[in-house]
Amino acid sequence: MKKFILKTVSALLMILCLANAISKASIIDQPVENKNIEKFIKVWAIVKYRSPMSVAGKFNADSTFLANIEAVKKANHKEFNTLLLRIINEADLPSTKKDLISSGKDLLTINVNYKWIKDEMYNKDVQLRLKNLSLNATQTENHHYINKVHFEGEILNESKYSDYTSFNDGGMNLLALAKSWAAIEYLFPYKYQMDKNSGQILKEMIPIFKAINSKANYEKAILILETNINDTHAAGFLDQVKSKAEIFKITHYPPFDYSCSAEGILIKSFLNDSLAQNSQLKKGDVIVEINKTKIADWLDKRMKLLPASNMAVKYRLLGMDWKGNVFAFYDSSDEVLDVKVIRGQQQLSLQLKMLNLRNTHSLEIINQYIKAKVKEDEKVKPFEDLGNDIAIIRGGYFSNDDLPHGDLEKQEFSRNLKSKKAIIFDMRKYPNGGLFYYFIPMALGKTSFEFAKYYKANLANPGTFIRQEGEELYLSKDLKPDDHPYQGKIIILTNENTQSRGEWYSMMLRQWNKNTTVIGSQTAGTDGDLKELNLPGGYRFIFTGNAIFYPDGKETQRIGIVPDVKFTPSVSEALDPNDAHLKRAIRYINEGK
Repeated sequence: MKKFILKTVSALLMILCLANAISKASIIDQPVENKNIEKFIKVWAIVKYRSPMSVAGKFNADSTFLANIEAVKKANHKEFNTLLLRIINEADLPSTKKDLISSGKDLLTINVNYKWIKDEMYNKDVQLRLKNLSLNATQTENHHYINKVHFEGEILNESKYSDYTSFNDGGMNLLALAKSWAAIEYLFPYKYQMDKNSGQILKEMIPIFKAINSKANYEKAILILETNINDTHAAGFLDQVKSKAEIFKITHYPPFDYSCSAEGILIKSFLNDSLAQNSQLKKGDVIVEINKTKIADWLDKRMKLLPASNMAVKYRLLGMDWKGNVFAFYDSSDEVLDVKVIRGQQQLSLQLKMLNLRNTHSLEIINQYIKAKVKEDEKVKPFEDLGNDIAIIRGGYFSNDDLPHGDLEKQEFSRNLKSKKAIIFDMRKYPNGGLFYYFIPMALGKTSFEFAKYYKANLANPGTFIRQEGEELYLSKDLKPDDHPYQGKIIILTNENTQSRGEWYSMMLRQWNKNTTVIGSQTAGTDGDLKELNLPGGYRFIFTGNAIFYPDGKETQRIGIVPDVKFTPSVSEALDPNDAHLKRAIRYINEGK
C-alpha cells in the first residue's frame, strides 16, 4: 500500500512538474511568437506593396498571409528565414532594377525608413532580398493595391470577407492587423506625425489582436489601432462599431445636451422641461468633477478610444452629437453621479441623476430631443443678407438645389455677392463641394490657382508621395477670367467642426485676396482625401490618404487652419441662441478688430 501511495505521489509530482514546465514554456513562447509575427508582418507588407508580382496582381497577399501565419508562430530562426525566402521568391524579384528618384521638391519621402531590415531576426540572405525590395521601383504605371486615381476612397482589390462573423479565427484577426498596419506603413502620408512610431504600434497591437474572441473585441482592437494614427478621418470608424454599448460600457445617459472643453462639461440645455425641473443641475453649469475625479482625468480616460488629430476634436467627440453619442459619460454604471459644478462665481456639490438606457421612456426622450434639433437645423438658411452690405454663405447648408441654375441665376448670384462690402463664409459644417469648386469663384471672378501643395501615393515607390498638379485639382477649369474680381472683405468662420473639405476650401478662401481673415478656433487637422481599406468582417480601416500643405510647405495635418483672430465662445455666449461667432465676425467687419 505504501509503495502504491509513493508511486502515486511520484506520478502526481511528475505531472505537476510537467504542467509547470509547459506553463513556463508557454509564457516564454508568447514573446517569441509575438516577435515572429511582428517581423513576419513587416516582410509581408514590403512584399505586398513593393514586389513586382504583387504590384502586377499575380501575388495574393491575403492568401499568403493566411497560409503561413501558423507556421510563423512556431518557427525557429532557421525555419523562419526559410519561410521568408520562399515568400520573397514567390514575389519574383527581377534581376534588373529601375532606378528610384529618392528626393526632390515634388516628392515626400519623410516616412521612408528601412532600418528594420537589419534586424538580427533576418539572416543575411533575407536582409539582402529585403534591401533589394526597398530599392525596387515599380516597372508599370499601375499597382494592384494602390489606386491610380488619387481621390478614389475605397482601396483597390482588398477583399471584404463579409461572411467572417465568428471573430475567433486567430489568422483572420491577425490579417486584419497586418492589412491595416501595412496601409499605415505605405499609404498613410502622415505616418511621421503619429505620436508613436509604426513599429511600436505594431508591437503593441499584436497581443491585442491575438486576444480577440468576439465582435466587440474585434471592433475595439481596430478602434485602438485607428486611435493610434492620430488622424481625425479615422474617427469615421466609430460609425461602423456595432458593439458600442459593450465596448464603451454605456448603460446611462445624461439628462441634458452638453459640450466639453479643458474647463469641463458645459450643460447647454436639458432634453425636456421635466428633466430640467427635477435636476439639481441647471443650464449653464460647468461640471468640473465627477465621483471625486477631476474632470481632466475623467475626460482623459474617456477620450482614449476616440480617434482624432488634436485635442479640439477629442473634446468635440466627447460632446453629445446628433447620433446620440455621449462618450463623456461612458464607463459609468451609476444611476446617480456626485458632481461638482461651477455656477457663476460659486462651486457647488450636487447629485446628477442619469437616465437608464434600459428604460424605453428614456430612449423616447433622447430620440425626440435629437429629432427636434435636426428639424431646427434644417431651418438654417444657406445664404442670408445680414444688412449693412454684409452677407453670409453657410457652406454646409447648401444643397445642390440651392445652387444657381442657368446663366441668369448665376449672373444674379454673382451680382448680389459682388455688391457686398463683406462676405462671411461659415465653414463650421462640412461644405457642399460644388459650391466652392465652381460657383463661389465664378460669382466672385476668380480662376483656378494653386492654394495648396497636394501629394498622392507614389505608385513607382510605395511609401513615398508625389506632388499632384493641374488646375482641376484646385478649382474648375471652366472658370473664366473676370476683369472685376471681388475685392471686398472675406471673413472665414472656423472651429473644431471645420474638417477635411472644409479645411481645404478655407485654405482657398484665405488666399483669395489681401482682405481675408479667419476667425475661430483650431480646426480638425485632417485635410486630404479619405481612404477606406476593406477588412475581414466587412469593416473598413479609415485614414487620410493624401498629404496637404500650404504653398510655402507649412503643415496642416493635426494643426488645421490657424485663425487670424482667435474666438472660443464663453459660457454665456455658448448658451446664447444667437450665433456669438457670427456676432464676433460682424464686429470685426465694422470695427476692424
